[in-house]
Amino acid sequence: MRWRAGITLGALAMGVVMGRSALAADAAKAQEGEQVYENYCANCHGEGLHNTSGGVTFDLRKLRPDEHDRFIDSVTNGKKQMPPWKGVLDRDKMEAVWAYIRATVDGK
Repeated sequence: MRWRAGITLGALAMGVVMGRSALAADAAKAQEGEQVYENYCANCHGEGLHNTSGGVTFDLRKLRPDEHDRFIDSVTNGKKQMPPWKGVLDRDKMEAVWAYIRATVDGK
């Protein structure tokens, strides 16, 4: 019994360490995404993921967690007045912006 409890506690400790590493990686990805957003997206989508100057751009705060594929498709191929960013932003940068959006929306 003690041996099994030791393995369970060890596995739990490893999970905690790995969880912290994952959180740190997520935070780093969101921070990278914030910079990409500021460089490429904020001009149209505004500060804080929404345009407050009366523009007609999509309010990125409305993106739900299950709309990841929609987000990637819209950024890659463009949508309505938004130009395609394929060839400008690689998939890693798009994923970083997604992480920033999720961290901003879900973190509130």
